[in-house]
Parts: sequence; C-alpha cells; structure tokens
Amino acid sequence: MASVRRRGRPRDTGTDEAILDAAEGLLLRDGYAGLSMEKVAAEAGVGKPTVYRRWPSKAALVGDVTRRAALAAAPGTDLLAPPPGEAVESLVAWFRAHARTVADPRNGALVLALTAAAAESPQDAESLYLGSTRDQHGALAALLRSGVAAGELRADTDVDAVVGALIGSSLYLLLTGRPDEAPDRAEGLVRALLDGVRTPETPDAAVPHQRG
Repeated sequence: MASVRRRGRPRDTGTDEAILDAAEGLLLRDGYAGLSMEKVAAEAGVGKPTVYRRWPSKAALVGDVTRRAALAAAPGTDLLAPPPGEAVESLVAWFRAHARTVADPRNGALVLALTAAAAESPQDAESLYLGSTRDQHGALAALLRSGVAAGELRADTDVDAVVGALIGSSLYLLLTGRPDEAPDRAEGLVRALLDGVRTPETPDAAVPHQRG
C-alpha cells in the first residue's frame, strides 16, 4: 500500500517565534513607523519572502506580536470563575490587574503600535482588534454571563457590548492617564459601566444615596 504524501512543508514554529521576537524588538525600539518587513527579516535572520509567507502585511504581523504579548501578560484566569454574586467584584479585580499590565511601558508601546496599524489599515482594523482581544473577550463574556445567571446582572444585559466597552476602556486609560493612576481609574470605569446593568436586588445598587 503506497503511503500518502503530505502536501506542503510543516510550518517551522521556531522561525515563527524568531520573526515575532524580531518584530517586537523593533517595535519597542523604533515604534510602528520604524518597522518594516525588510528590517524584521534581517533581524530574524530569514529572507523577506519567509516573513511574507507567514504574515501578508505589517499590520497582520503587529497584530500577532501584540496578541502574543497580551496573552503572556494577562492577569490570572482564576478571577474568571467567581462564586455566585461576585461577578462584579471579580471584574473589578481583573481590570485593576489588567490596567497595571497595560500601563507597563513595554506593553503600552505594543498597544500603541496596534492602534497605529489599525489606523493605517482600516480594512484590517476589526480583525486586528478581534485577534488581539479574542481570548480576553471570551473569558470576560463568560464571567458576565455567570453574573446574569446568578441574578447579579440584568437578564437583558448585552454581554458583548459590555465586554467591548470594558476592553476599549483599557486603551482609553493608556492614551489619557498616568500609569500610577491606571488601576484606580480602571476600577472607576468598570463600576460606572456595570452600574447600568446591575439588578435592583444587587446590594450595592440597592443602597440609597445619602443626602448631605
């Protein structure tokens, strides 16, 4: 019986990592404007066609560099399985930790590079956003749904819209705030957003405001 021949050569993950490492180093040193596929190829010790076979554009490469960094720096997922009634506090804790990672100059530079890539390539903007936030989006959506199931959040909560607003706030913090203020500002944004979807029975929401 003749053996079946595999089509094409298997992708070399070592080459992938070398290219991603080279692109990340160049982004941190020269920024998005100073990045080119030629420079990445030279830094990684490969030919330019090798880079283009894996990433068809600079924007796509930057998207994967940023996603890899985000996964490496993401807060622990233990916060994403809260006891019933603690979804909001778990989200607050997660975003405080996330704000600290985003405010780190290294991570901040990569997020800004992703923003520049999206601005330069509007047709790729949505895929860049989704690619870099897909894992976070899914985990946070699951946490919010657990809050809905427990009655902590309203049954009509638009989970995807809330998650999009929460993740978008991270970029807002990076662009407008001082790093040392980021965790407190993140907590304020999360609480303000989630106040609108709490159920009336939620303890914090049920406490009337005291008048002076």
